[in-house]
Amino acid sequence: MDNKQNIGWGQFLLLLFMCRVFAFMTFVPLIAEGRSLTVQLEAAVISAAIQCILLIPTAILKNGVTETAIRKNKAAGIFAALLYFIFFIFYSVNSLLHFRNFLSSRFFPTAESFVWIGILLIVCVYCGCLGIEALGRSAVLLFWLFVISLAVMCVSSAKDIDTADLSFSIKYSEDLFSAVLDDLSRNGEICAAVFLAKHVSSHLRRGIYGLIAAKLALTVCVSVLIAAVLGDFAQLTDYPFLTVGTFGGTGFIQRGDSLYLIVWTVTAVIDIALFLHISGGLIGEVFPKSRYRTLIPAVLVFVLSLFFTSAGRSFSGIYDIICSGWTVAALAGAIPLIVLIFCGKDAKKASE
Repeated sequence: MDNKQNIGWGQFLLLLFMCRVFAFMTFVPLIAEGRSLTVQLEAAVISAAIQCILLIPTAILKNGVTETAIRKNKAAGIFAALLYFIFFIFYSVNSLLHFRNFLSSRFFPTAESFVWIGILLIVCVYCGCLGIEALGRSAVLLFWLFVISLAVMCVSSAKDIDTADLSFSIKYSEDLFSAVLDDLSRNGEICAAVFLAKHVSSHLRRGIYGLIAAKLALTVCVSVLIAAVLGDFAQLTDYPFLTVGTFGGTGFIQRGDSLYLIVWTVTAVIDIALFLHISGGLIGEVFPKSRYRTLIPAVLVFVLSLFFTSAGRSFSGIYDIICSGWTVAALAGAIPLIVLIFCGKDAKKASE
């Protein structure tokens, strides 16, 4: 990645926040698995606390983890870069397939899968090649578009809100531990924070912890809204977030599908472009003279996506293993902590 490109802490926050928004748009695992609203909210709070702890080394290091690791120990750094690369490739494939399924089920059921996958990836490669500054500026504009669509969603579904569907009880649940891991696995953008940290010009900690707070607020608000509007019906819908927006509404907001399609398409492009950009940056760290860095991971994502769609095989099984909550914890917290410890030792030796 180009170290000369910098973004502000606010752009850093909104860029990764919109990645979390995209995950919410395409899949809400705790609702899909029928967990109660109490478990959803408890898991979100605990997951946010864990993320705050995991990102402490990144906030202190303020540098690229794999880039620093390669300088200290090339073999170990390359191995770490490979782990991150695999994670980001599969994370991108998951985002692409979820968006393809969304388009196919809601808008274009007869379109060929490879057409949507190919077109979207071409746009993502172009956006990724523009650099982190362009992605950061785009995220700011996209955030306000999302706010407008969320406001439309709330207004259109206000008459369908039933407070009887909201029930809270603070108690331990056997599902809580797995729910926390599920929520953590859907916050893979914190692994991207490990790489974007070196591009933040100032106030990195403000961006990191502001991001976690914003994501928690989004999770709580959306979870409560879905429960209040859809109730038990939320478990039967493929896209509960979208269903809330189309559940009711009159007049000019009777059909919000077009607005949601625009927002979700641009969000998908920003999300996938960011991870392709980071994957290309990893290639550049290991092979500094390499060319077409963003194109290489895009080709891998395209091949993997076509393989799973054409072969009719489920991608969720392998994704849940490679991009699990444990993996997110290791990549976002454990590896940066190890790098920070070794950097601290080197700094101490140098001072002696």
